[in-house]
Amino acid sequence: MVWLAVGDPGPRELALLRDEFGVHELAMEDIQKRGQRPKLDTYTDQHMVVVYEALRSGEAGGVAVAQPAAADGTSPARAAGFGPAELHLFTGRNWLVSVQWAASPAVDLARSHFERHRDARTGELLYALLDAAADSYFPVLDAMAERMDALEDAVLEGDTDASGLREMLSIKRELLELRRLLGPMREVANSLLRRELPIVDAAALPYFQDLYDHLVRLIDQLDVYRDLLASILDARLTVTSNSLNTIMKRLTAITVLLMAPTLVAGIYGMNFEYMPELAWPFGYPMAVAIMAALMVATYMYFRRRNWF
Repeated sequence: MVWLAVGDPGPRELALLRDEFGVHELAMEDIQKRGQRPKLDTYTDQHMVVVYEALRSGEAGGVAVAQPAAADGTSPARAAGFGPAELHLFTGRNWLVSVQWAASPAVDLARSHFERHRDARTGELLYALLDAAADSYFPVLDAMAERMDALEDAVLEGDTDASGLREMLSIKRELLELRRLLGPMREVANSLLRRELPIVDAAALPYFQDLYDHLVRLIDQLDVYRDLLASILDARLTVTSNSLNTIMKRLTAITVLLMAPTLVAGIYGMNFEYMPELAWPFGYPMAVAIMAALMVATYMYFRRRNWF
């Protein structure tokens, strides 16, 4: 059993893959273009598996891993604190080649397994790599759940600022990107479970079943988080609408509050012959007192109904 791990392949490494391992020309083209969709391709005497693992902050240099644009021109979403890292795996009768472009914890875990089990078969080593890549998404989803819990608490407390909305939309993009990656990875695991490939024998079948279960569980979590995020967005809109209604109620109350003195002043302003101020020195103070009394009465009325 031979395992060759290639990091950030250049012309020399590409020539080695082509000449020594006979990697198919279509697979070589995928390596050079990158940004491939997770898939399983079968050639004459070899198989190629493309998967992604999730690298968090502190891994691969401590930053989100930048991935090139895909063949259709789209670019993977940049999730806060993590990025997808592409892995190309090639398997033959008694050999496996892994190609990576960033520090890969999945490869490191598989290497530790391979060092302990030197008699591992191709299918067992392939499972170790795929399982480590799938398990890397669980911490990402856990962190995302904590972010949504914080957003939910902020919404319930009445926080409706723009930063919270940006965070929600960012999480929504991340969920869509994770769904775009994990959905095809589940199909890859399902294809391996069909036992149509010689690398998956009866002994390795339960392990690939476990891999499939992990991916199904991840996708189920994604669907739950998408529903939860939609509920948080609806709750935020409801809180915003309630806040707007409260503001409108207060503005209406203030308008009514000012209407009473305006009415009194308007009536006095239309009378130029019998105005109390002309013959009675307390007429003007009386008018002001009436205005003040009406304002206080109106304020107390709205205060009892929680409009202020």
